[in-house]
Amino acid sequence: MTQRSTATKIALAPLLALSVVALGGVASTAGASTKATTVKAVETEFHIALSKKTFSPGSYTFVAENKGKVTHALQISGPGLHNATTPDIAPGKSADLKVTFKSGKYDIFCPVPGHKMLGMNANVVVSSTGGHTSANKSTTGNSTTGSGGTAF
Repeated sequence: MTQRSTATKIALAPLLALSVVALGGVASTAGASTKATTVKAVETEFHIALSKKTFSPGSYTFVAENKGKVTHALQISGPGLHNATTPDIAPGKSADLKVTFKSGKYDIFCPVPGHKMLGMNANVVVSSTGGHTSANKSTTGNSTTGSGGTAF
């Protein structure tokens, strides 16, 4: 019976090790919450107003609200993002866009042809100390920055 007991312990050792690793992984994941921060992006002709001005690396849900009279959409480009865009958003409707920001520069804009150059564009710097946002509005081809922002 001693041999059988030893054999059982040896056979169960890898399973026990996997259980400990799995439980450790669950505990560390639960401790480091990955809850997304919600950011409102109100779109009108021809402007995007963000409810948040500083960004740190992490998960975000952008709620794009079209309060304009024509169709808009929301697209975000930057480090690690590929094709992060909402479908077209009809006037009075909204759409969610979930993204994960890393440190770096991001461009938040309306991808409907011509809208970005008409001012539907905001640039965001994401940093661990909290980056900043600048809104670009182009009427003469020159961009201006929002408060505390920097044009890119």
